[in-house]
Amino acid sequence: MLWLKRNLFFSVSLLVILGFFGYGCFYLYSKWDESGTIQKSLEETDANLKKIYDSSGVFPSKTNIDIIKVQAEQLKSFVADATKIKARVEFDARITPSNFKTLLDNSLADLNKQAEQARIPVAQRDFSFSAIKPLVSFPEGSVGFLAEELADVKALCGILFRSEITSLDNLRRVPVCKPDLDAGGSLDYHTLTGRTNEITGDAVSVYLVTFQGFSESLASVLDNLQRSPYGFSVHLLSVLPGSPMKAPAAPAPQPFGQGAANTAPPLTRNAPVQAGRAPAGPTGAQGVRRLETLADEKAFKVAMIIEIAKPLVAAK
Repeated sequence: MLWLKRNLFFSVSLLVILGFFGYGCFYLYSKWDESGTIQKSLEETDANLKKIYDSSGVFPSKTNIDIIKVQAEQLKSFVADATKIKARVEFDARITPSNFKTLLDNSLADLNKQAEQARIPVAQRDFSFSAIKPLVSFPEGSVGFLAEELADVKALCGILFRSEITSLDNLRRVPVCKPDLDAGGSLDYHTLTGRTNEITGDAVSVYLVTFQGFSESLASVLDNLQRSPYGFSVHLLSVLPGSPMKAPAAPAPQPFGQGAANTAPPLTRNAPVQAGRAPAGPTGAQGVRRLETLADEKAFKVAMIIEIAKPLVAAK
């Protein structure tokens, strides 16, 4: 005890040193597993790098990097050229409300006239503008967006009518103003939103279309969309059984040789004649040739999501 009192400073220093030594041992032990995990990760990274350097495939050499840069420039040039080819659906973004009201009435009347001339039943006589048509004043800032959608609908319906569909059941657009939003349960709208193409910078508008037709009508719709100067693209297509209607049937067979109008058999390239003939009749009468039914196609219902890519117009 006397020695401890005489060497108090030395004793305290020894205790502190022993404490630090114990803490160091504990810290080393606690970090041992972490060191093993880091070492394993380094070994895996080193092995992956060796695979890249030792592989005979793509290697991030200067030559390959230069090739990628050239191809990236070619891709940018291709996108720029493709953007120039596409035409924007023309509309007046600065149209006045009064002029838009006149344009809307005239456009809807013209679309209905086109449908009647093509003998295509249309379920929506207002073509998704039923909430807008009765208005005489429009929310501030909405006329330009409505004029743009009206131009899109006219272009889209023109393609559908030219494709000789059987009927136009539904056409939906994006709600762009308060009257559209207030008609929440209407079949004129969908919940999809437009977007901007990150590569080309095009603004993309989305429309949902449902119509009935035959396989030829569907093929014609897709072909006309592809041939259109506007940036139409189909992103989803669903086909379901339609209403019970059949494709136009061949005319009823008539006996030949019984009048001046039937001097030649009405044979066609697309309607082969059946092999058999009717039993021979009186002298001078010929057998009856009947047309063979090659297909009995029934109409089906088509629902598709159509996007319109519109090149951005520089502000004037």
